[in-house]
Amino acid sequence: MLKLVSLERLLRRRLIHAPDGEDSSDIELLAACREEFHRRLKVYHAWKSKNKKRNDDGSDMRAPKSITDYAEQNPAPPTTAQHQEVAMNRQQRYFRIPFIRPADQYKDPQNKKKGWWYAHFDGPWIARQMELHPDKQPIVLVAGKDDMEMCELSLEETGLTRKRGAEILPRQFEEIWERCDGMQYLKKAIENKQARPTYATAMLQSLLK
Repeated sequence: MLKLVSLERLLRRRLIHAPDGEDSSDIELLAACREEFHRRLKVYHAWKSKNKKRNDDGSDMRAPKSITDYAEQNPAPPTTAQHQEVAMNRQQRYFRIPFIRPADQYKDPQNKKKGWWYAHFDGPWIARQMELHPDKQPIVLVAGKDDMEMCELSLEETGLTRKRGAEILPRQFEEIWERCDGMQYLKKAIENKQARPTYATAMLQSLLK
């Protein structure tokens, strides 16, 4: 898994410093690396889920149940994400949906203390993720540093684009991201070389120049 991340960073540096600009074969190879990385991440999480304890409280949920249920019921073709990334040219999309962890649901059966799950997808893969729950500290996550805690599914697999009212404007995401100290968190991850290069890291680095 770490080798895949290192390979992606190496290829990203190659694209940045290439004298003739981006080469289509490099872009396709980058997309293939990202897809293989997420495929292995899915295998790991499937194994972990299969072997988890019966009294598990769902504290390791990486996305709302509606998303994982959709992915299980609507498996995407294995090569969809790679071709989608090249075709989409890394389109940026932002989403917000309700999120209540199983442990909290038992404490609040009326769902009066509903939480929210925010996601920023850079092409088919998630780049930033947030969780906001009442009476709890916000959770901010970035690709690279927090892969094990983030949604491993592609945008197509999540079904988010088909959920009415789920997609939000970039500024709506960014307002919450800044309010939750996401910029500082991402900046520190970049400085420590933990953040995977994404649209978000590129935008923050350009602001800091």
